[in-house]
Amino acid sequence: MNNTLEYSFPSTTTFLAEVPVGNIVQTHIVYPETENVTKTFILLYGKFKNPVFKFLFQKSFLQAAATVIDQDTTAVESLYERQKSKIRLPNEEIMFDAEKLYRNW
Repeated sequence: MNNTLEYSFPSTTTFLAEVPVGNIVQTHIVYPETENVTKTFILLYGKFKNPVFKFLFQKSFLQAAATVIDQDTTAVESLYERQKSKIRLPNEEIMFDAEKLYRNW
């Protein structure tokens, strides 16, 4: 088993693991929206040595990543109060329009 943690200041952390069932890469990206608000993204890749391992372990790896996301979210939410984002990304614009239509309905 071989594990490596790579940290790219200030926003990216990558965990590389060689485990008996295959290789795993987990990347955490912290995206600051405002001075006090950030978004966290997790990219999880797995290359299993045997297709059977993919079938057996895929769900547990995703559940482990979901647990990490929940823990990170709880930690960050306890630090900052909830605010509306001040930065709008182009691919998020439709969500702001949908929320506006919902509120005005």
